[in-house]
Amino acid sequence: MCGFDAFARESTGQIVVRAGTIGAIMLPSALCQRVVAEMAWPGPVILDASSRRPVATMLTGPPPSYLRSSGTYAALSAVEAVLVPDGDEVLLPSPRDPARRWLPFEPLDTYRPTAEVAVTAILACR
Repeated sequence: MCGFDAFARESTGQIVVRAGTIGAIMLPSALCQRVVAEMAWPGPVILDASSRRPVATMLTGPPPSYLRSSGTYAALSAVEAVLVPDGDEVLLPSPRDPARRWLPFEPLDTYRPTAEVAVTAILACR
């Protein structure tokens, strides 16, 4: 699926990809919408409206190790964003999950921005 190494859980119908082969940054939906509006090519974004505060997950290229530094962690935490740890599961939108959808549209190819570009855009839009 568009370059994602995803798998489906038969019991729930969820479509899952593990962070590591891709990067994922979770952040508040309102901030993500500002970031998407600012980026020329934001790449795939998942909006999850299953909680009282909608959350978005930006899918990126795998983040380099220096982005996992305490300085980047602190800067992202200040805007309620977090780099998803390698190995953690990211739920992709699926027909059985109406709470998750692609924003602004579903991916059509393998493009994902670099994690550095996404983090820079997030911090610029805070």
